[in-house]
Amino acid sequence: MLGSRTLRVPSDSDVVVIRNGYTWTVPGAVGAVAVLVLLGAVRGGGSSHTEPPNREAVVAEAVGVALRAEPRSDAAKVVDLPYNRQVTIVCHTDGPAAGGWGGTSNVWDRITVDGATGYAPDVAINTHVTVARIAPRC
Repeated sequence: MLGSRTLRVPSDSDVVVIRNGYTWTVPGAVGAVAVLVLLGAVRGGGSSHTEPPNREAVVAEAVGVALRAEPRSDAAKVVDLPYNRQVTIVCHTDGPAAGGWGGTSNVWDRITVDGATGYAPDVAINTHVTVARIAPRC
């Protein structure tokens, strides 16, 4: 259990865990559970303390992603973000459908990184949960 949610990971999947600025990629469910236990994410009940949402995420697209001035692929490029670059999600909005490592979606994340702000397709950013759980709509 992860809080009050069940964690299901196919045995042939890689799991990415980000905690306190460190990123781990581990193969399969056994590795994922080991990392989660070590991080203290898997624990028994008891505390009702809820941490504020972590708006930190990473670029998950292997070739990186362009941060755009508006939530669409043909908007002016603000900056190129490389794979695994840590970013902060400000909010999310709808735009034209875009594809990425996470499939295809019309959700775009407003992101800040190194003083630059712009939009990237949510499917190119690993938010670890549905973006609506960590950031409001723009």
